[in-house]
Amino acid sequence: MSAREERTALPSRTTSLYDYALFRHGIEPDAQVPAGGYPVPGEPPGPALRFRQAARVMTELLSDALDDPDPARAAANLDRRLTARGVHRNYAQHHISQLPLPDEASARSLGRRLVRTATDPAALAVGIDLVGRLGGPEDVPRLTPLAVLEGFLRPVVCALSALRCDTGVLIGLADRLAADDHEPLVGELASRDDPAARQWLLNLAVGRRTSSSQARHVAMAVRLADLVEDDTVGATVLAQGGRLLTRMTQETNSPAEILAYKPAVRVYEALVRQADRLPPTLDHHAILLSLALDLSSGPPVLLDWRPGLREELLDRLDGLLSTPGWAAVPDGDHPHRDRYRADWIRRMRREPFGRTTPDGLRIHVVERDPELGDRVETRILLDGRPLVPRLFPEGLSPSPERILDPDLLRATPEEHQVALSTAYCAEECCGTLSVTVQRDGNHVVWHARHHERIGPRLPEYRFDAAAYDAEVERARTDDTWCRPARRTARLIAAGLRERPDLLTRWDVRSHSCTTAGPYEDTVEVHFYYGPGLGPDPAGDEATHWLHFTWSIADDGRRPDERASAALERLATTDPKTYSRITGGNREYAETLGLRSQDDG
Repeated sequence: MSAREERTALPSRTTSLYDYALFRHGIEPDAQVPAGGYPVPGEPPGPALRFRQAARVMTELLSDALDDPDPARAAANLDRRLTARGVHRNYAQHHISQLPLPDEASARSLGRRLVRTATDPAALAVGIDLVGRLGGPEDVPRLTPLAVLEGFLRPVVCALSALRCDTGVLIGLADRLAADDHEPLVGELASRDDPAARQWLLNLAVGRRTSSSQARHVAMAVRLADLVEDDTVGATVLAQGGRLLTRMTQETNSPAEILAYKPAVRVYEALVRQADRLPPTLDHHAILLSLALDLSSGPPVLLDWRPGLREELLDRLDGLLSTPGWAAVPDGDHPHRDRYRADWIRRMRREPFGRTTPDGLRIHVVERDPELGDRVETRILLDGRPLVPRLFPEGLSPSPERILDPDLLRATPEEHQVALSTAYCAEECCGTLSVTVQRDGNHVVWHARHHERIGPRLPEYRFDAAAYDAEVERARTDDTWCRPARRTARLIAAGLRERPDLLTRWDVRSHSCTTAGPYEDTVEVHFYYGPGLGPDPAGDEATHWLHFTWSIADDGRRPDERASAALERLATTDPKTYSRITGGNREYAETLGLRSQDDG
């Protein structure tokens, strides 16, 4: 549908949102709902009232509506008054769930009327909540169509769950929605002891949008441990089990879900022992390699393994992936997207099997499967155990660009502090895992920081200086994990660190240098321009900053040649003249004669 057709499809203020949802289904009965749902008209971009103001208004308006003996009139008045008072539906959803409902019959009638007639998103949110709390199975058909509206999927699923709708209703809804929107449905289906729900979950597309907690809930719901321990298990189930385990190991803002998954060791053992049932395909190779990377240096190392079992499973995976049939997989003729995955397999193939000595410091640079994103982790292991998931589950393992490229782990007689991981949210919220690094004769000492700040305190570690220096230098100089586009970005970033004048001469400062994505060879240089080149502009200055992105397409040259050409261009030509504006003050850009990305 074109933008013009989309606008004509939006209802007027006299059309209920329920009728609008039915209309969308009527004109596209078999079409998949766009990611995020169909846009809801008539909704302000943000709350017009503050949180406490909205609470008072909701109490006042709902009390008036419940006192009205005519549900139709009460619903119409509430619909109109919520619009007039500027109550945003996010606040309406929160506050309605907190209010007592002494007259449940009146509240149920009001909710049903709002579900059918509300034109204001906040009024519809009230109706969905009331029906979910007080309705019955007969309300399910009217609630279900509303799930396709932007922002209403989660409250509708909550209401359907409260009404104990049939599993088929949820599966039918999931089949209409984009995969990115499946999370609330997956959570509800995973809570059901229902064969139909388990079968749907077992066939769930597990990818970068699947959260780690979602993966654990699915594994528990389908009884993954029992499935993979069955001697007759098929390749489809084994592959799905591998995907779920890998997603459970991703670092988030809480302890890795794999550590909360009680059958984890059972599943790893059964899956690896039966891995030879998998045909040697690119997808299966990527799954098994991801398992090996995690068993070698990821959070699964911290599981309660019986002696020697984890090492045995790594040996089995190494042996299987080394057989001619499996070893030849990444070298085949692959289409565009699979080519990147095959390149990743070739780069990472030996990483989990090459360094297993548990003593002292060990650094693994691990790039994850491109199908799961383009994150690269510097996994620091002390005495064989990964540091970040063990001591600081709120944090993420740093990228090599942040800790290895600037050589932060280098030990000198003068102590210096190194942030090994910062919380996923922000340092001010959950803190930082920091150490002080110092050379002390024939040893390197790591100890806790001196000043008090939020975050864990690392116990003191002493390393043999020669072994420590060798491992840090090896990790810093080894770029076999790095794909060409990322190597180009790292070389540009290194050049900018060595020659900051390349940007300051144009009154800009660098922000980052990255690849455009896991399946892109384009390099993106991000930088800022504005008055007062301070690191954190504030006040009026902050409103006059512009964010630029310079995209450097792949031209077939080697990474060092691409980086050298980029640095030379920065030395001779103002990057503001060939980069696009991707953020900042549009009016300020116009005063400089520049156009933002949206302007074409």
